[in-house]
Order: sequence, then C-alpha cells, then structure tokens
Amino acid sequence: MVFLTIVYKNLLRRRTRSLLTIAGIAIGIGAVVALTSIAWGFQKSWERAYTARGTDLIVTKITSQSPLPVPFAEGIKTDLLKLPRVKEASGLLSDLVSIEDAPAMLIFGWELNSFLWQHLKLVKGRWPTNNTERVAVIGAIASDMLKKGVGSPVQIEAGELTVCGIFESSALVENGAVIVALPQLQRLTEHTGKVNFMNLKLDAATTDEQKGELQKMIKAKFSGYSAFKSGEMAQNNTAIQVAKAMSWATSIIALVVGAVGVTNTVLMSVFERLHEIGILLAIGWRRRRIVKMILYESMVLSFIGGLAGIAIGFVSVKLMQATPFMHGKIEGEISLNLFLLALLIALGLGMFGGLYPAYRGSRMPPSAALRYE
Repeated sequence: MVFLTIVYKNLLRRRTRSLLTIAGIAIGIGAVVALTSIAWGFQKSWERAYTARGTDLIVTKITSQSPLPVPFAEGIKTDLLKLPRVKEASGLLSDLVSIEDAPAMLIFGWELNSFLWQHLKLVKGRWPTNNTERVAVIGAIASDMLKKGVGSPVQIEAGELTVCGIFESSALVENGAVIVALPQLQRLTEHTGKVNFMNLKLDAATTDEQKGELQKMIKAKFSGYSAFKSGEMAQNNTAIQVAKAMSWATSIIALVVGAVGVTNTVLMSVFERLHEIGILLAIGWRRRRIVKMILYESMVLSFIGGLAGIAIGFVSVKLMQATPFMHGKIEGEISLNLFLLALLIALGLGMFGGLYPAYRGSRMPPSAALRYE
C-alpha cells in the first residue's frame, strides 16, 4: 500500500504535465479505436451481406489488386451446378460507380428470381419483373443520399433507369447500394454475359469440412478461380485490406507521439526526483524496486489515458455515424475484443515509454543521486 501511495503522489506532483501526457495517450488510443472500429465494421458489413443472401461459397477470379474482381464468363455456372452438394448458383456483377451527385456507390446486378433477393425487405414500390425493363431498386440509405423515391429517374453511367422500389437490408453495404437485373448492369458496364461473383448455395447438411473439400475441388478444376466462404471473402477483399492498413498506419503515428510523451513526462519526473531516489537507494531499496516504481507510474498514466481514449474513440464513431455526411457510409464495430485490444496497447505504450526512464533512474549511484540538486 505504501509503495502504491508513493506512485500515486509522484504522479500528482506535476498534475498539468501528467494531464497533458494522459491527453496525448488518449488521442492516440482514440485514433486506434475509431479507425479500427470502422475497418472492422466495414468487414462485418460485408460478412453480413454474404450470410444474409444465403451464400455458402463465393467463386471469383482474382487476378489483380483492384477492389472488385475482374468479370468472367457467366457460363461457368453450368459446370458449377454439376459439382457435388451445389444446390443453387447465382451470378452477380458489381461495380463502383458515380451516380449523379454521389461520388461513388455500389451497384449490383443480380439474377432475377434467384435466392439473392430473398433476404431483402421491400419498403415501397415493387421488384423488377423482367430483364428488359430499365428499372432499379435502391436501398433505404441510398434513397436518402440520392434524394430519390419510387418513380424517380436515376442516371447510371450512360443510361437512365427508373426507381421502381426501395428496400431494406441487414447489411449496410446493401442499404447504401443500387440493385438492377443482371442483364441491365451488363449492358450499362459493357460486360455482356459476364459476372465477377458466382454465389453458391449448398445442401443444408454440408459440413465445414465438406465446404473445404469443395473449395479445393473448384480451385483445381477451374484454373484461375478461387472459392471463398463468407468470412474469407470479406477478409480477402482488397478494399477492406486497404482500409485496415490505412487505419493502422495512422494509429501507429498517433501512438508514437503518445509514447514519446510518456517517455518525456516520466524521464523529467525521474530527473526531478534523483535526490529522492538516492535516499531510497541509501535506505535499502533495491534497484529493481526503483524500476518497478517508475514503470508503475508510466503504466498508470497510460491506463488512465487508455480508458479515456477508448471512450473518445467509441463516442467519435457514434458521432460520425450520426452526421449527415457520413450517415449510411460507415458502420463501427464496437466490441469487447476492441476494448481489450485498445487497453492492451495502452498498457504496452506505458511499459515501452517507461523503460528508458526506469533504466536511468535505477542506474544512478546513490552517492551521485544524493548530491544531485
């Protein structure tokens, strides 16, 4: 108890400096939490989309690092349906395009009457009835973003379609998207007879082991193609990988600044208390106890800053989701795992920032420390 009291009093000696250090750590941890939450939320949204559609395996042809796989001939569907345990197959074409005032939106081309449509809830209007009518259905969020309702014209690439319905989905990426009949998107993007995803629905009794065997079979039988489970497809999405990399790159910069702040604060505190440290060494304190005291001070600062940063990060994500500009475009993943990860990073930051000051303080000879003013 006396040991912890000394640590506590040492931190309170320079309250302003301690508070500024805590603020620096909080900003760094807040950046980690906010950016990681958005990146994880982006991935979870795609996973929910695949799961909601009832897709068991996604076959695609990844030959570049573009956000969307390259289109391939939809005729592969016939051969895929011949594989064991494949119950249904449905081609999907997707693209990221500028639609009127919206800089970039996802547009999907789905086969009509396929299982892909079953999870969507129609809010207004109707679904497309055939492949020739130039109509589109839009998600509830996309409807707000584009300011479009049932009967409104919408310009997509060089063609104009009419909104025939508005839907809701459990996945954010679909709520903010436009969906048309597959032949319509093939015509608009000049990809006639092509898709970039083939969604497979397997027998209900198919086990994970059997799914894995089917994945290997597809890769071996169809050169250049790969089959992914829902979670795997989201993890291999280039856009998600880029989002994660950018979030960590930005977070690392913020954390380095926080670590420097911790080191500076604790080191200055050690230099100001060298006389006191000399007395502690002279009365019998072991050097490792001096190290422990300084590291405790560093980690307490980081722990408090970490908790504050976690709160800042979570609140920031909620505020961003509520703003008109970002509403419907991001989805934060707030979970216990993220809380624990951020707290662990904060404590690691404290440990790292306190190592050098602890070494300097414990290496000082007692006689020299006692003479220090």
